[in-house]
Amino acid sequence: MNKTAELVIRWSEYEICHPEAGIEEFCLHYLTTEREKEQQLKFSGSVVPPESSSILVKMIGRLVKLHSAYALKAIKECGINNFDDFVYLNTISVNNCPKKTQVIYSNFNELSSGLLILSRLKKMELIREQQDEEDKRSKRLFITEKGEKTLKECYQKMNSINQLFFKEMPEDDIRLCIQLLSRTESKFSEKWMLDKEKSFKNLTT
Repeated sequence: MNKTAELVIRWSEYEICHPEAGIEEFCLHYLTTEREKEQQLKFSGSVVPPESSSILVKMIGRLVKLHSAYALKAIKECGINNFDDFVYLNTISVNNCPKKTQVIYSNFNELSSGLLILSRLKKMELIREQQDEEDKRSKRLFITEKGEKTLKECYQKMNSINQLFFKEMPEDDIRLCIQLLSRTESKFSEKWMLDKEKSFKNLTT
């Protein structure tokens, strides 16, 4: 069958079941369906959940753990012995002299855990703190010259790890994943501070 004719037929079949959908939704559906035919999903040593949302969460979780394990091996060569240390150092670097609580809560940590990480970075002389001129109860954080040098080395290592993980994944696929996940990430990043003290029942009602 002519490829154009086949595409029109597939679009017509999809439109019957999804009359409100547009071309973008059809393209995503078509791409997903074709790839599912080519690749059988499996998790080594673990079961595949029955629901798509559970599969997604499990896959993201496994990827994060694997990526963190490889990344920790790399950044240890820069003198960083904990992945949270790298994340906090990066947060302080890209923000303009942030408050301690800003750094901690933007990385979804509890206050006590975050303060331990910041204390560790300070002892390593990677960051310094200074009294907030507008709020004497707070302190602002600054990255030191040593911290900038260490962070730059970590960036180089992390780029190598990212290449290791995603070199076989087309750039368009990576960008599509970002687009599909960004809305959910943004939504719950903003909600977390409001939800963290709520009970599970109140979160789901």
